[in-house]
Amino acid sequence: MHQTTLTITHKTLLSPAWWQINLESPKLAEQLAPGQFLLVQCTDPFTAYLRRPVFPMLIGSDQLALLLRPSSDAGLAWLLTRQVGDTLNVIGPLGQGFPKPTEEQHVCLISDSPALEPLLGQMQIALHNGSVVTMALQASRASRLYPISILPIAVELHVATLDGSMGQRGRLTPLLPDLLHWADVVYATGTMSFLHQLNQQATEIRLGHHTQFLYGLWPQQLFGCGLGACLSCVLPTKHGLKRACADGPVFDLGSVMTMSL
Repeated sequence: MHQTTLTITHKTLLSPAWWQINLESPKLAEQLAPGQFLLVQCTDPFTAYLRRPVFPMLIGSDQLALLLRPSSDAGLAWLLTRQVGDTLNVIGPLGQGFPKPTEEQHVCLISDSPALEPLLGQMQIALHNGSVVTMALQASRASRLYPISILPIAVELHVATLDGSMGQRGRLTPLLPDLLHWADVVYATGTMSFLHQLNQQATEIRLGHHTQFLYGLWPQQLFGCGLGACLSCVLPTKHGLKRACADGPVFDLGSVMTMSL
């Protein structure tokens, strides 16, 4: 972990609701694992005192990318207005990321959240290792989904939208048993209720013992300081109390004692 200043090298509109900002940082790129995060100083005068946790993706061997969407959070809204040539003050990488997929696994990536950066990083590693990759995404409507047209064609995709504007209407819930039966390992991001549901399904399918099978990223909205000092994100696990932002944010959900708030 270290503090550094990164320069924005590219800013690209991926779709009407999605922007990608590239940052040149060979040193951070060497250290970063999907699921680790950076604390970004957002210099809006009303929010500068609290850095924002963001999850970058690795682009090539020397660049990071941030995926940004319109946000009601003043700090993230400020970040979305940054342009090429602007600099960002960041601390990181922080936390524990996802374990690397091993070769030729059946890898399932699941989310009900727009925050897909860690899963996209896992997807790249899994495809490079020759794994079979399935991604299942849920959103309220099509415009909230990551622009799926830019995903690799090797990824089998399942989509559910609550309004039926893309994929199946409703939630991913009916697909979860088949996906969990098929997978050798599952990586998930999303809301607490969604992670809880996944954990329950895995418990039933794996007959109560499913460690090293389902890995979930603790929602970043539950972080306080992002450094483990405020203890606002402590959760009980089979290995004792853990701080989500420092000991996580990725956890083997089979070892978490409770998934409800």
